[in-house]
Amino acid sequence: FFTDKYADFIDANRKEDPIERLKTLKRLIHDLPEHHYETLKFLSAHLKTVAENSEKNKMEPRNLAIVFGPTLVRTSDDNMTHM
Repeated sequence: FFTDKYADFIDANRKEDPIERLKTLKRLIHDLPEHHYETLKFLSAHLKTVAENSEKNKMEPRNLAIVFGPTLVRTSDDNMTHM
């Protein structure tokens, strides 16, 4: 399912107007199947907790994005060697 929506999330994130970008991303997130939505909510809360402790663990949001981004956000035909 998510790979079908990948392009929609990428397009939404490219919107220049921050208000429109946020509204579109919220709609896409709330349109996810419940089990995907709940997993994303749990993971986001956990990563927020990690980022809040960045003075101890050195994992600021940018570092978390570098580490988790390629795993969490990619199309099914992506190959890790191309990233």
